[in-house]
Amino acid sequence: MLTTPLCRDLGIELPIFNAGMGGGIAGAELAAAVSNAGGLGVLGMGGLPPPLIREEIRKVRSATKKPFGVNILLPILEEGQIEVCLDEKVPLLVLFWGDVRPFVEKARRAGTKLVFQCGSIDEAKAGADAGVDAVMIQGVESGGHVKGTTALSIALPGVVEAVKPLPVIAAGGVADGRSLAAALSAGAQAVSIGTRFLCSNESRAAASYKQRTAKAKAEDTVHTLCFDIGWPNAAHRVLRNKAFTEWEEAGSPPPSGKRPGEGVVFGAMSFGDTRVELQRYNVFPPLDNFEGDVEYAALYAGQSCSLVNDIRPAAEIIRDLVRGAEAALQKSAS
Repeated sequence: MLTTPLCRDLGIELPIFNAGMGGGIAGAELAAAVSNAGGLGVLGMGGLPPPLIREEIRKVRSATKKPFGVNILLPILEEGQIEVCLDEKVPLLVLFWGDVRPFVEKARRAGTKLVFQCGSIDEAKAGADAGVDAVMIQGVESGGHVKGTTALSIALPGVVEAVKPLPVIAAGGVADGRSLAAALSAGAQAVSIGTRFLCSNESRAAASYKQRTAKAKAEDTVHTLCFDIGWPNAAHRVLRNKAFTEWEEAGSPPPSGKRPGEGVVFGAMSFGDTRVELQRYNVFPPLDNFEGDVEYAALYAGQSCSLVNDIRPAAEIIRDLVRGAEAALQKSAS
């Protein structure tokens, strides 16, 4: 079995989290499916209002009795987002890209485990010093917003050594059994997987977005600052599309009203009862209710898309991850 001390501490069977893909792509259906399959399902609630976060938390609880988590993005934090998570006493809270110190004691009082997602050894040490329960180190190959600047294979061993005995969760480039085994062998006590679960039946990504990701290779992704409306000056990895190509061909201009199509509405989608029109360069990825042209949307995906070739139920994905990792670890041991 792949069970680690962190698994036992969290009350889960397998060291597999789905990444808390923001804007609701990692919604209640995906989180519950991952938790029910033995991993830790994580809601991606970055950018969503507190009442909608509460609703998603309660949907997870209606679909599973097992532990789950919520991911919140500190640079776009809205009043009440963290408070509703703690009020609902979620088992685990993942905070990304900011100062975690103001929330450590609040989480402890609520009985919520706190994970700090970071991109460097120095950040990991700061989180450990603040008193978090675990750190998540992100490699630059990750999809979505990327705090890491080096590959996971380089960053992970250094972070494990720097914060021991604090548990470390690995994020970036993990999408099959061999990459899961490699992360565990390098000292991670769990992995956080985004792109593979983006291409699951249960993720809320638009169907055309999933299909495009499943056909993509690592070379089709770009690390950029292009999609910045809603979260400026934050590097991210996306699939190359018309929006990116037209921006790149124009010389990659900064936000100034002079970018190709800046201010043009290319689509719309709903968050709960609220319908939002999306301008080009918007930070939100296309959800399953998106109406418009995905060629101008932020299509977050990691380099691990090279390892993702289909769209399947989350439980099947986890089954194959476990089988592949156990086989790889057994082969290594022999």
